[in-house]
Amino acid sequence: MSDEMPFRVQDENRIPHYHGDAVRGSFVIAAGLIFLAELLGGNLPFSTFLAVVMVVVLVIAAGITNPVQKWIHWVNVFLSISGLIIFGGIALARFKNDAPFSESFIIACIAAVFLVALYLATRTIRGFMLHTIRI
Repeated sequence: MSDEMPFRVQDENRIPHYHGDAVRGSFVIAAGLIFLAELLGGNLPFSTFLAVVMVVVLVIAAGITNPVQKWIHWVNVFLSISGLIIFGGIALARFKNDAPFSESFIIACIAAVFLVALYLATRTIRGFMLHTIRI
C-alpha cells in the first residue's frame, strides 16, 4: 500500500493553493492546440510523431493530476517549463523572422497556455511547501 491518505472529491475545494484542475485544463487545451497546429500545417520544427507524443504525454499528465499525489505536480511544473521553452522559443523566432501570422499565432497561444500552466503548477507546489495543503 502507499502512504497516501484517502481523499474525497468534495474536499478539493477546501485545499488552499491547489490549482490542479486549472493545470489539467491547461494541458488539455495545449494538447488540443498542438494537435490543431499540426493538423493545419503549422510547420512545427519537429516530426508529426513527436507532436503526437507531446499530445499523449500532456493528456496523461492531465488525467492523473490529483491533490493526493504530490509528485505529479512536480511533473506538471517540468512539463510546463518544457512546453514554454519549446513553444515560446518557436513563437519568438517566428515573430522575429516575419513568419505568417496565422502560423505564429497558434504557436504563441500554445506558449501562453504553458505560461499559465507553469504559474498555476508553481502555486500548487508553493502550497505544498508552505504546508498549507494538508493531505
